[in-house]
Amino acid sequence: MTSSNSTNPAKANLKYLRFNVSQLESISALIPKQRRGIYVLQFFNGEFYVGQAQNVVTRFAQHRHGHTNHHEAWDDIEKLWFMSVPENLNLTKIENSEIRRFRESGKPLRNRTLNLGHNQPSKLDKAIPVEEQHSWVLGDGPYDLRGIKEKLPSLGNESSKFLKQVPDEYRDPILSDLVFALTNLVPEAINLEGRYWTISDCPNTAGGRWATLNTGTLELLFFPRREVSGLSCLNTADGTFSHSRLLSLLTPWKRYTQGFFVNQVDYNSTSADQVVFTSGDLKRICEEYPKILQGARTFALQAMRQNTSGMFFRWHSRPLTRDIYQFALENHLDINTDGKHSDLTGL
Repeated sequence: MTSSNSTNPAKANLKYLRFNVSQLESISALIPKQRRGIYVLQFFNGEFYVGQAQNVVTRFAQHRHGHTNHHEAWDDIEKLWFMSVPENLNLTKIENSEIRRFRESGKPLRNRTLNLGHNQPSKLDKAIPVEEQHSWVLGDGPYDLRGIKEKLPSLGNESSKFLKQVPDEYRDPILSDLVFALTNLVPEAINLEGRYWTISDCPNTAGGRWATLNTGTLELLFFPRREVSGLSCLNTADGTFSHSRLLSLLTPWKRYTQGFFVNQVDYNSTSADQVVFTSGDLKRICEEYPKILQGARTFALQAMRQNTSGMFFRWHSRPLTRDIYQFALENHLDINTDGKHSDLTGL
């Protein structure tokens, strides 16, 4: 058994005790009391899992032997780290902080929560085989809106706030970006609508937006309306741009000859390289810079693997969805595209 101070200043007085548990079925003798706290499982393959427990002995047994609500038995646990936490401290806050700390330090995690890009089983796997998901990122997935004519009647006749409020000069460019996203970035858009992607109609969050396209519970593409109008913001996977490349792009977009700039943004579960460009320009940017296309596809898939739309479904706008589909039909915008792009070289 060894002990180590946590590196988080907020928990400076809390310490991890570390045990070799590779041969143990139970840890009751190792931790006879004060079993409430944060634990870390370290696996033989170098992965980690961070969790919280009111009774770590019970929780360890569930991991070791499997639990129907979580995962099959993990028989490859090598070490256990345990940090006893007093009743007056919030376990969830400390757990979330530790997950982020491990993730940011580069340690591979088996956690699904707050860990975008995990390789653990996902609800999406039941709808789409994992092998097909891997092909999506390479552009071989079902990127199309085939079936929208049949889908339109089910979306009702209610008017969207989008058509009422968005100025004429921004409306069509935004709709064309949304159609491109649903035919090139979000696979099987028709079948997965409302379950794994949603569209919000003029939400008031984050300063106000004309629309936000979410995959899982993360925003993929949005259109700010209060600070600077006429811009679109696309999230791509963290690392889409190299560090040096990212720094070179941190200039006002009007002064950047390629028509966009990149900023790094942080969410609870991940960081993202966010591309900001003139609305209506998404297709050109993705065609000229395939790494952006691939990065956006990766981000969308990872977000869908992490979560279903969940609570976001209550804000899903069927009227705006109908407007997007109708715009695609009226303008013949790649409804039947196969989404394939052979050139996936870097920028």
